Amino acid sequence: MFPESICLKNIRSWKKLFGGFKVLRGVTFVTSPSYLLTLFSDYDFEHVELVVGEGLMDGYRNELEGEDTTISQLYERVCDNSLVLYGTKAAIHTKLYFLINDEKTRIITGSPNLSYTAQGSRQREYVWYFDIPHNDRDGFEFRTRIEADLNSHKDQVDLVRFMEDLQDMRVNSENDEIEDFRFWSRTKTDVGVQAMRSILREVQGMAFKEEEEGEEAFRIDIPKVVKQADRKFLSKNYGATIQNGQATFSRNMVLNETTNLGIPLMKIDESTGQVTIGIGGGKIQLPTDISQEQINQGLADIEAYISLVDRAFCYHPEAVKMTMFETILFTMAAPFANQWLQEKRRKAGQANKRGPRHLVIFGDGHNGKTTFGRFQNHLLCGTSIEPINGKTYAKKQWDYLFNHITTAGTPYPVIIDDIKKTCFTSARGSLETNIKTYFENDWRPEFTYPMLIFNTNHDRIDEWAKTRVRRLDFLVKFRESEKEQMVINDILQRPNHVFSPFAKLYVEELLKDPEFRNDELHIARAVMSHIYDIADRELPEYFPHNPPEEIYDMDALYCVDRERYGIFKESKIKGGLRLEFNAWGSLHNFRSRLPPSVSSIVDDKILIIENPKEYRTFMKKARVNSKRGILSRLVKTFRTV
Repeated sequence: MFPESICLKNIRSWKKLFGGFKVLRGVTFVTSPSYLLTLFSDYDFEHVELVVGEGLMDGYRNELEGEDTTISQLYERVCDNSLVLYGTKAAIHTKLYFLINDEKTRIITGSPNLSYTAQGSRQREYVWYFDIPHNDRDGFEFRTRIEADLNSHKDQVDLVRFMEDLQDMRVNSENDEIEDFRFWSRTKTDVGVQAMRSILREVQGMAFKEEEEGEEAFRIDIPKVVKQADRKFLSKNYGATIQNGQATFSRNMVLNETTNLGIPLMKIDESTGQVTIGIGGGKIQLPTDISQEQINQGLADIEAYISLVDRAFCYHPEAVKMTMFETILFTMAAPFANQWLQEKRRKAGQANKRGPRHLVIFGDGHNGKTTFGRFQNHLLCGTSIEPINGKTYAKKQWDYLFNHITTAGTPYPVIIDDIKKTCFTSARGSLETNIKTYFENDWRPEFTYPMLIFNTNHDRIDEWAKTRVRRLDFLVKFRESEKEQMVINDILQRPNHVFSPFAKLYVEELLKDPEFRNDELHIARAVMSHIYDIADRELPEYFPHNPPEEIYDMDALYCVDRERYGIFKESKIKGGLRLEFNAWGSLHNFRSRLPPSVSSIVDDKILIIENPKEYRTFMKKARVNSKRGILSRLVKTFRTV
């Protein structure tokens, strides 16, 4: 039995060799997702099964980003088992193909990959092939031996089946199919990202070494799979000098938050709660031996900052103060969010794969949100670091930020100031894909992803975001008086030692294997209450024993605020109420806060309330404590005069 041979010079010779068969099984070094579909459309195969080596399959999902139709067609083929594709990181350069129809099996080996380039008219390929009829006993023996060789390529321990992870994702998904396709194609699993994550972990380990062990300059190996863009990032941000497969780093630059996009590196000992942070080019360890007096002073400063609400323009001071304290609890609990998610995945992962909700602080312009961001940083690291300026961010900057924070491995929360109004909408340039894939697709128990804390003047949050971010309303307008500024300055000048015992106690709670609850801050509430006990200090009345949203109707508070600030004019009409707004955006935001029980009609800048009684009941929820709040503010104003 001798083989036939052929030199493949053009597409016609390819179709002559590969055409007329129902089944294709084989091994190829290179192929592409879109080419796989042509095997069905151009060659009429009914079943295709291939093995691809060198980790090349890892990059397919990134190639498919934005190709919804192609993903859908491939997914349909994978689900009906007409396409079976395996990937391995093993160095496989074999090109071996089995073609089967009703009469015979054709075995092909030679130079060609299954690719557009190989079958193109400018590239020459050479093959040998055997045609073995199904009733050929001698040929059957040969075919069985070659088939065993083919199957041996699937013996790799790291063999992965193409789109199996997408199938797993779809099992319990509540999303539209296309939405999951988009999430899947953005998931970062390629070897370059994994290598970059390992490099940054090693860089931080070297930078955080004890002073006597660490050196100012250190070297780390850089694998070839690290992308050029990542190499540039290491050079630009960390000052790395890369040469001959090694990078030389400066300890000082690694530990400077400005090289980390303004986010300090942080490490928390999982057994003791010892907090280590990289600030200003140096390593600081938060003190663990904190006196009762120091804790008292820290708590007093937190309360003093929150009590500035009593001097401000605010119709609902108790609700706002509780919201501010809730934000502080969120800030201090944020570095432990990955542990919360590990526990959730362990106990409820199959039912709901969503991660902890990020925080959005909403408030009108010039109401102290930026200063509060500095205070949040001050509480965590003792330094009033400026929040990231989100106002200047477009899609490219957002993608760069998300790519960095998901590989950097620091649990320090990312505090972002003044984000644009489109961020949590479904408009072009929103953060929809970044936020949706953040924990649901990209996160793994061995990764450390920081929580994000946004502040904004725009309160629009579309439906997709409501289960992934949590909005807290700062419905307050600070006076920015000299006395107020002096109070804030004094608070930021003094060290605040509350976070150190908070971290220690939080870790102790985690070691007790706490029960999982949907309230993501239930451990933080217990820990902060314990800290007050240690300080022998009474909890303030506005301490959030439960989420503020469960105590106050924040939407009603928002709507009453808009009413009192004259954002709209109300008048009675037959059978309803007529609310006239100055801008369509204000009307839309107001209407989005109304409960389903309030029926309304929109006509340009006019909002018609069809059931005034339900509307009055809703608005009344925000007026219950208004008189008491106004009287208490008047008393405090007299005392300060």
